[in-house]
Amino acid sequence: MSTDHLLPPLKMPASKAPVRELLIEAGHDVSEWDFTLDHKPILNPNDNISRNTSWSFVGKGDEPTVVCLWYEDIDKDAQPPVYEGNDREYRQRLLDLDSGERDSAVRARLKAWTARSYALDRAVQYAYYKRRPVRLIMIGGMRTAEKDRGTTADTVTARTLDPVTWFVTAYNDRTGSYRIERGVARPDEVGDGIDPITDPGNDPLLQEFVATLDETEREAVIKARVGQGPFRDALLERWKGCFVTGCKLLELLVASHVKPWSRCETARERVQVANGLLLVPNLDRLFDRGFITFDDSFRIQISPLLKAGTLSQLNVTPHMRLTTSEHIDMRPFLQWHRENIFRA
Repeated sequence: MSTDHLLPPLKMPASKAPVRELLIEAGHDVSEWDFTLDHKPILNPNDNISRNTSWSFVGKGDEPTVVCLWYEDIDKDAQPPVYEGNDREYRQRLLDLDSGERDSAVRARLKAWTARSYALDRAVQYAYYKRRPVRLIMIGGMRTAEKDRGTTADTVTARTLDPVTWFVTAYNDRTGSYRIERGVARPDEVGDGIDPITDPGNDPLLQEFVATLDETEREAVIKARVGQGPFRDALLERWKGCFVTGCKLLELLVASHVKPWSRCETARERVQVANGLLLVPNLDRLFDRGFITFDDSFRIQISPLLKAGTLSQLNVTPHMRLTTSEHIDMRPFLQWHRENIFRA
């Protein structure tokens, strides 16, 4: 529910405050701004170039997530005012510009914008799933046409902090689109931003059949059923291929759960794409049996029970990781797998 009618109106930024000072206003600890990334002191922390060019600041503890957005991109006529973005699409456009570009300076700028966009996307996703408050640093000025990215920089002429708290009220894991709303209450819970997927275990005939099986057989039957239909389609849309090797030969890929279907506590857990795996058969079997798992940085963890020779035969290396670290909604399920399935 919005309380925007009781709040101060959204105002166009008219002054240009330093990012660091706006973060202090938002309640952030900015002590790290006193030093460069290699720990050298900075005479004027407001000029910390490695930090003040960022587009997002996640914050620590109870600090809000702070994001920098262009004032003109906010829908100020909506009730409440809303910002709708999709940094995944924006990054793809930057990558398209980068493709075939020979000027190293241009490519460096494009890569810098890509990295900032990725960090912003991660910050918004984190704020959504953690239901964290968001503060907006609103920016005004002259923007570079997208086709000229890399050759011409934006000109920021104004920068202020909106005094009102915002919340991320939607994040679509499949497409990357999201919505941030002004002055709304903290969401009680969050969805996964996708259309509901039918739980394969709700089929009455299937339920009747699996009731006659032991747990191992039941899981195998459910896994085979999950590997078909909407759940698999959703995993294919999210990952495009094996989420470790990148293999796109769909006939080989196995769709299954991180937290097994039979041990899920709710129907939502059973159909949530964040609880889904798409792997080539050898990795799927190793994960299913607890010989491998993944940490919170999505790097592979290998059980000490797997010998070097076996790893070599299966073409598994300790340097493997997920093809992207964007999908942080997987972390609770991976943590469950590490604690309950992985053979540490």
